[in-house]
Amino acid sequence: METFSLIGETLRRLRRERDLTLEQVGERAGLGRGQLSRIENSKQEATLSTLAKILACEGVSRREFFRRYDLVEAETLAVEREKDGSGDGAPRPPHSLQTVRDLAGRLESFVQSTLDPSGTVAQGTIELGDLVVMFRVAPRSSIAPGTIPGASQPAPPSGEEKAAGTGRRRRKAPASK
Repeated sequence: METFSLIGETLRRLRRERDLTLEQVGERAGLGRGQLSRIENSKQEATLSTLAKILACEGVSRREFFRRYDLVEAETLAVEREKDGSGDGAPRPPHSLQTVRDLAGRLESFVQSTLDPSGTVAQGTIELGDLVVMFRVAPRSSIAPGTIPGASQPAPPSGEEKAAGTGRRRRKAPASK
C-alpha cells in the first residue's frame, strides 16, 4: 500500500460525498480532469500545492483531510489482513483498555470536528483490533424518524410526572350501607 494511493482514494471519497464530478472539481481548482483522475487512481502523485487547491475548492481543511486519510488507511489495512488470511477468525489477544480508550478518543475527536451548523455529514471507520467500526455522523433533522432505534422516541415519564396523576387510577371508596 502506497501513501499516494491512499491520498487518491481519500480525495475520491471526499469528492463523491459532495456529489461533485471530476470536471467540477477541476474547474474550481484550476486543474484538468485527467490530472485529477490520475491522482484518484494512483497513476500520479499529488503535489502539496495541488492537494491544497483541491481541498480549498471542496471546502475541506487539511486537518479533516488527514483524519479521513487515517480512516481510509485503517480500512485498507483491515481489508489486506482479511486477504492475507490473518483475519480468519482465529482468536486474537485481548486489547488493552488504554487502546480502547485511545480509539474512543480518536472517534470522539473526529465527531467533534465534523459537527458543523451547516449540516455537514461525515462517515468513516476506526479499526479496533480485528474489528472495524463503521459510522456516519449526520444532523438529527436529516434522519427519518424510526431509522435509528430509540433516537426519536420520547423519554419515559419521570417519577414526578407519574406521581402527578398521569397514568394512575384511583380506587373508588367502598359504598356505605
